[in-house]
Amino acid sequence: MKDNPNSIKLVAGDFSLEMRAKIFKGDPVINNANLWVSVVSGNFSGAMQMDVGSLDLEQFVQQICSMNKHLKGKARIEEPYSNHCFIEFETDKKGHIKVRGKLMDLDHRLDFENVFDQTYLPGFVRQLCDSGSWQEAE
Repeated sequence: MKDNPNSIKLVAGDFSLEMRAKIFKGDPVINNANLWVSVVSGNFSGAMQMDVGSLDLEQFVQQICSMNKHLKGKARIEEPYSNHCFIEFETDKKGHIKVRGKLMDLDHRLDFENVFDQTYLPGFVRQLCDSGSWQEAE
């Protein structure tokens, strides 16, 4: 996903999260979206494709937008099957955002958690809301 113009990126200190999605509209399968995720957390990194539902992806975006607006709440997206990989954002009462998750394939696993100031969130949210820039439909 390196230097992919169709991805969005959150960078907060030594943590970065990059995502892009492909949604298969009209596909009756619950996992009708591929979500490519790349994470760098300190000296560790991982990248993978998560199989999620397009409605779950839409809900995740709405939850993050609500977190940004109200500075409270949680947003989570998780594979319903397979390895149950996930990404979760949560606010705390001090104005920090905690992001944690699990990326995993047959041979590797990355569990990550990072906390950063809420000021990093608005730029990421603007990118998320512009779904045409990071989501392609087929």
